[in-house]
Amino acid sequence: MWTSMLLTLATYSYVLYKDTAAFRFAEHSFMATTFAVAVVVAYQTLVSNAFLPIAKGDFSYIIPIVLGLLLYTLPFKRVRWVSRYPLAIIVGVGTGIAIRGAVHAQMVGQVLAAITLPKTPTPMDWFNFFFSLIAFLTSTSYFVFTKEHKGLFKIPTQIGRYMLMLALGSYFGNTILFRMAMLSGRVEELLKVFGIIPWR
Repeated sequence: MWTSMLLTLATYSYVLYKDTAAFRFAEHSFMATTFAVAVVVAYQTLVSNAFLPIAKGDFSYIIPIVLGLLLYTLPFKRVRWVSRYPLAIIVGVGTGIAIRGAVHAQMVGQVLAAITLPKTPTPMDWFNFFFSLIAFLTSTSYFVFTKEHKGLFKIPTQIGRYMLMLALGSYFGNTILFRMAMLSGRVEELLKVFGIIPWR
């Protein structure tokens, strides 16, 4: 508890005072601990997901291990070109997975949520449904650039702009609240360590 308290004070010394040796020690300790945990987790994942299946006779896991080892040819100029192949595979597979997840979560999921009728037809549910539907249609119309935003088309695009501002404001507010929740948690632990408030 005292170690946690001292590292917390050292971390916030940068905000309250300036860059100090205590802050650099806390920062380097955090980075070193994070790196050590990442190395251990990566090793355990490699053993459980690759070496153990190979030991059981599933030799298909040798292919990703070889591709991963080829990435370490990057520092050597003569064979640096070899690292392009596993890197291309990683980028291609990662892009495909990211696009599929983004399309489903940010497009298909949004459309389904906007057009799905409420299951419990209370007045508040209907209000939420129509508000979400109007926000979805107007904010989408704001990004129609093939037609000038004037005339009858001006009103929904302006509403969509306000809806986007409302959404971005709520995201920013949630970020601030999350940071304040983290700060309040650290302050509460400090007060408990000093005995100002009791442990529950």
